[in-house]
Amino acid sequence: MRKALVVMLLAFTLGLPALTCALLPAAAEAATTPTRSERLVIAAVNHERNVRGLASVSFEGSLTRAARAHASELARRGLLSHVSANGWTVGSRVRRFGYTTAGCTQWTAGETLARATIGPLTATPQVIVQLWMASPAHRQVLLTARLRDIGVGITHGSDGRCYFAVDLGRRVRG
Repeated sequence: MRKALVVMLLAFTLGLPALTCALLPAAAEAATTPTRSERLVIAAVNHERNVRGLASVSFEGSLTRAARAHASELARRGLLSHVSANGWTVGSRVRRFGYTTAGCTQWTAGETLARATIGPLTATPQVIVQLWMASPAHRQVLLTARLRDIGVGITHGSDGRCYFAVDLGRRVRG
């Protein structure tokens, strides 16, 4: 059914010692609506896309559930990895959270991750997006024109770090 499955797996460890989490909720909202911080990440990503003449990405609930779950798992495990403890990759993870391939002629997913160490400066969503944009591999994912859906998860870990997961995708029904 699907003609194309492209899974871009990228990770970027932000070992900046003077960063702190800002604008983060204590826990991800149960409902699939974006938190203030998630909306700010989406706005910053869309700003970067729009400046380059690319279409904006739109909030997608199943990608958000997947990103939130993955960010929480990363925080619990204290690491960055595109593979979940149970072996799920970004593709299998987003499908399990409802971003399915059923009825699609094309299906694409990508992910970008970050971890910021807490300190006296502010690790705002805008700063994290700027750091991703400074990384060619992360910039490539965020600026992939065919990706049109986005989900964001941000978790404050007990290790004193903030974990960011952005899942992007595109489904073409045919």
